[in-house]
Amino acid sequence: MPKTKRRKTRDNVASQTPSKKARTSPSTMSTPGGATTMVLSKLTKMYKSVANTQKAVGAKKYMRNQFEFYGMQSPTRRKIDKEIFQSLPPFDVVTLRELLLLLWQQSEREYQYCGVDLANKHVRILCGSTVEERHDSVECLKLLITTKSWWDTVDALANTIGELARLHSTDLNPTLEDWIQADNMWLRRIALLHQLKYKEKTDQDKLFRFCLLCCHEKEFFIQKAIGWALRQYFRTNAKAVKQFVKDNDKLLANLSKREALKHA
Repeated sequence: MPKTKRRKTRDNVASQTPSKKARTSPSTMSTPGGATTMVLSKLTKMYKSVANTQKAVGAKKYMRNQFEFYGMQSPTRRKIDKEIFQSLPPFDVVTLRELLLLLWQQSEREYQYCGVDLANKHVRILCGSTVEERHDSVECLKLLITTKSWWDTVDALANTIGELARLHSTDLNPTLEDWIQADNMWLRRIALLHQLKYKEKTDQDKLFRFCLLCCHEKEFFIQKAIGWALRQYFRTNAKAVKQFVKDNDKLLANLSKREALKHA
């Protein structure tokens, strides 16, 4: 059985140490440039024009009063986002990261929803062309994951991280190995969920090992993530998941087991 003691995340993308050549890192992107502030201004103008106070109150309550809302339905927001972004030139990796961080600084949750949609749509831009650029993109995404954290944005960003890891497994695997034992619960959840869309490409050994590394936890979002990850893989390899749950019946939480075998 894997050891359950956590070690601090090394916060790196690959074993290589990024070169010292000048580059833009997330820590230097706190001051937004003209292009990103212009985008934010357009979004704000359009979001305010369709704001619905009654729906905003309901959305805030649903999210346990953690965030403010404009009160837009997702299709309405996405229509606005599409209209604005289609009128703009393509993003480069630095501008995209800067915009994501700027969106995360805003009070209303719709800005973060816009951000996760952008991240998922432009994964290949976030990949950059070098290890250093990917390192900076993952550091940026890590900041988004660990800031204003809740399941709505974290689970969407699990898809972003998963696609980055699929495209550049050599660079991303060391990070995921760190995150599964990180002190931050949301990073552990990301590590558990990043293979949700892999289907037959799922690394079964990694999935099962990650589940066992966290199976002792009492945290609801971790127990649920273990069950969700196993349930999704059940669609591809039901026999393996059934055997894993059986072999680890005394280790896995009841919630994890129920979720894993929900469609058995």
